[in-house]
Amino acid sequence: MSFTYARTLVSGSVISDLEGDKLILPPFVLEELLRTASQSIPGDFSDAQLPYPITFQITNPKTRLVTHGGVLEFNAKDEKAYLPKWMHDSLSLTNGSEVTIRLKELPKGTWARFRPMNADYKEIPDYRAAFEGYLRSHYTTLTAGEILTIKQADSSYQFLVESLKPSNAVRIVDTDLELEIEPLDAGHNAFKAFKGDTENDIQVEKIVNGKVSKNTYAYWNVLGIEKLHGLNIELRILSGDADLIVSIVRNPTVDAHLWSNFETATKKNIFIPATNSEYATSNELAIGVHGFSDEPTSYELEITSSDQPSKSNDSEIAIINDVNENSPGYAKCDNCGSWIPERTITLHSNFCLRNNIKCNLCGKVMLKGEEQKHWHCTYCNKVGDYLEKEKHIFIFHTSRQCSCGFEVESLPGLAQHKRTTCPEKLITCRFCYNLVKQGSPSTNQHDLLEGLTAHESYCGGRTTTCVKCHQPVVLKNIATHNMMHEIEKQNRKLPPLCRNKNCVRIAADNVLKLCAICFGPFWSPTADPEKKMLYTRVARKYHSQLTTGCGQSWCKNLHCATGNSSPQDPTTAALSLTPLLKQLQLSTTAFMYLCVDEQTTKKRTLANILYKGEDGGGFEGEYADEFCVYALEVENGDLSAARKWLIDNAPKVKWVP
Repeated sequence: MSFTYARTLVSGSVISDLEGDKLILPPFVLEELLRTASQSIPGDFSDAQLPYPITFQITNPKTRLVTHGGVLEFNAKDEKAYLPKWMHDSLSLTNGSEVTIRLKELPKGTWARFRPMNADYKEIPDYRAAFEGYLRSHYTTLTAGEILTIKQADSSYQFLVESLKPSNAVRIVDTDLELEIEPLDAGHNAFKAFKGDTENDIQVEKIVNGKVSKNTYAYWNVLGIEKLHGLNIELRILSGDADLIVSIVRNPTVDAHLWSNFETATKKNIFIPATNSEYATSNELAIGVHGFSDEPTSYELEITSSDQPSKSNDSEIAIINDVNENSPGYAKCDNCGSWIPERTITLHSNFCLRNNIKCNLCGKVMLKGEEQKHWHCTYCNKVGDYLEKEKHIFIFHTSRQCSCGFEVESLPGLAQHKRTTCPEKLITCRFCYNLVKQGSPSTNQHDLLEGLTAHESYCGGRTTTCVKCHQPVVLKNIATHNMMHEIEKQNRKLPPLCRNKNCVRIAADNVLKLCAICFGPFWSPTADPEKKMLYTRVARKYHSQLTTGCGQSWCKNLHCATGNSSPQDPTTAALSLTPLLKQLQLSTTAFMYLCVDEQTTKKRTLANILYKGEDGGGFEGEYADEFCVYALEVENGDLSAARKWLIDNAPKVKWVP
């Protein structure tokens, strides 16, 4: 920046929606900046170049308090500067106070340490991602000593900017900022104690007792769950009435849960099968007991591991009755429908008609007089005691409205809405990893098919750089982009290696399929259509290797007297080379075994280590020999780097057994 600019303005009233460190300034400030920047350039000042990002030093001229910030807009309708509330308070400004803004180019921040102002910050699922996302959206600068506010959904968390590098004021645009959070031990302990006061732990296969008052909750966190089996959760009411609610997040409520039982019964059961996706993928399971009756409710809670739901006494009686149906010697009572032995059917029928009455709607048999308490819901198929009517209507047929404006006719329906389509449902964004409201359904059809929320559709529209091809990629397309790289990797082909087993070079176009260097001693311009002269030269080369060797100390060729330290006499050598020549003549892929130079020998040794997995990074035959050789060429003989190249770029020949 080759120019300076300073201006004293009047601070405007605090705008509650103004977040981060960005100011709203009058339009003439931009005009003055452009004019100042173009003083050395003739012509229209609109051609002037301003620094990016524009950052200011902001000062209260009376108190000399200083901070820094960026600019959001140059559209203030009056000649005032509008500052975020935290900045207003930090500079001790009041509405109408003078404030001086001075253009100041700040260094790029490289490191920052923050200290939480209270222990609530532990509630942030991933505070590093939260910092990254919030700073990117709302902050241009950081100043040591200021209080930074990070918002997650409806909650705010404050951190002191304790230290920065390389300066006490830095810009954080287009830079990689390393974050460090100073732990808050005392606060953390207090936080844990607070949590412990409101929640209890319960083990599977255990029974616990409790008491809960009306419209309050008792919470239990389930421990010792084996996900191979389902769970039977049974709430036994000893006195009063309470509701059973279960969720995979802590502190479920009657209008925010996954499973519930609102029946008016002394035993309330919820069965969660092992195949349930929410149960199978969750790390926690929370149970809530909600007091419903006016008097405090005493209860027993038991959790058992099971693959079948527990059966009530009514279902067991029904099973017993079904056994006698249409059995020889049994007759059906016309009044109650029970199957009674024929010898006593007359006595039973007379007694049943005097004492029992059958409901014409549901067929339930009850004692005479109890029909006055018998009740059928006019909205659904619910049948029960008249005492249950008020609660049933309140729970299942009373209109309720979500905070987002959605209306539903029952508490379970409201809970389902809140955990599925509610715009205010809190999710952890798969791209910024912040806890945010999911928003309304995405308007992009592709994003809908991918299951992206409105926030994720917007957030996933940002670009990043692919670590493999270094090309810009939209975040929500990374999976598809990586799949393309995987397909390219699986289809990657390399030219065949030199036929010489001891060589690492690529084969050339010659009759022996050797590289140019290995083929050199055998090449001849003489016409040799039947390759007799060629094979004669190969035989001489083999015979020389087997009898006298190459004489090179680095040689590891097992078909060389130097490499195997076992010279052969001419007759034995002739017998040994015969099968080698025969293989050469019969197959164009049979290996040849020729001595090579020292550098090639070293590369071949390293390639063998990679191929056999002797470097500790794989197993023998996992990658083709050609790729092992090529990886070493790319990484200049670095064994560990070559292994990484194989993992990232080479298709596997076979998988781990």
